[in-house]
Amino acid sequence: MTFEQLKEEYRTCQRCPILCQNRTQVVFGSGSKQAEVLFIGEAPGANEDKNGVPFCGMSGKILDELLASINLAREDIFITNTILCRPPDNRNPQKEEVQNCRERLDRLIGIMRPKVIVTIGNFATERIIGKTGIKSLRGKIFKTSIDQKEVSVVPVIHPASYLYSGRNPEMLQQMKDDFRTIASVINVKRKQTNLGDF
Repeated sequence: MTFEQLKEEYRTCQRCPILCQNRTQVVFGSGSKQAEVLFIGEAPGANEDKNGVPFCGMSGKILDELLASINLAREDIFITNTILCRPPDNRNPQKEEVQNCRERLDRLIGIMRPKVIVTIGNFATERIIGKTGIKSLRGKIFKTSIDQKEVSVVPVIHPASYLYSGRNPEMLQQMKDDFRTIASVINVKRKQTNLGDF
């Protein structure tokens, strides 16, 4: 299956009736489908549901700044979410909804074969490495295996947490430090595979 075929299959997904009733559209993801770095968030919010692009609101602006701090842009990565449809009232995704979107995310990862996965917040981190507690996991490097190939996973704090904190400068510094960790992992992978620039 190709990237485009997977995207088309899920464009009209009906697996979660409540989400289907409330969504404007499925938010499959954005960026480069050849990206070596895959960012995985939680779920689309109101702006994402309206525009069809992950992280296009205030959290997205923070994410863009963090990417720029390590010389990356949206075009260099691919961003998707643990689930593809906005939950009502921006509530947390339910376990059944995460499970319903599990095969899609697994297949996306299998097609893209990223070298690095960045999990944004608790839901994405638990989904990929099976652990929770983003405050203790953030900025650490975990290893997982996909199709018998090792992938590095770096959990990071969700940009919304920074906004909810009242733009706490200490939290912003932690986030920048975590993105420097991402950059170091990318550089190691680059040297290992002689990929050059992502």
